Amino acid sequence: MIINHIKLQFNETVTKYDSVLIVLTYQGHLVFVKNKKRAWELTGGKVNHNETMNETAIREAYEESGAVINESDIDYLGYYILPNGHTTTITKAEVSYFKDIPKYSETTERILTKEPLDKNLLSFQDGLYEEIFKYLGAYHE
Repeated sequence: MIINHIKLQFNETVTKYDSVLIVLTYQGHLVFVKNKKRAWELTGGKVNHNETMNETAIREAYEESGAVINESDIDYLGYYILPNGHTTTITKAEVSYFKDIPKYSETTERILTKEPLDKNLLSFQDGLYEEIFKYLGAYHE
């Protein structure tokens, strides 16, 4: 499917990707983080040299939210491709527990919420998150 010029595909794998988006959940809540330069968003980030998708997800979840996740709790959902070709895999993981957000993080805080945040509070208002939450059955209009 195409959303605002972004190709979004669930239940299909992609072999080349630049970053990983992680939908974190904890005891029935969604985890959002506040980016220092933007607004609220889901955790995720660029793949470091020779990292697997799961290694990136584990590292980014911790770096941005203080979340500790186990590799066995990571589920692959799909991917999206931006108009410039940047490809991001979409994963979901249940948080085992939280540590403090690292001081070097690009985020300042995390919140746990039963429902997705209002679109106006998000860093990215392109409709991508809404489609992911619809896919997960967690998005209620």
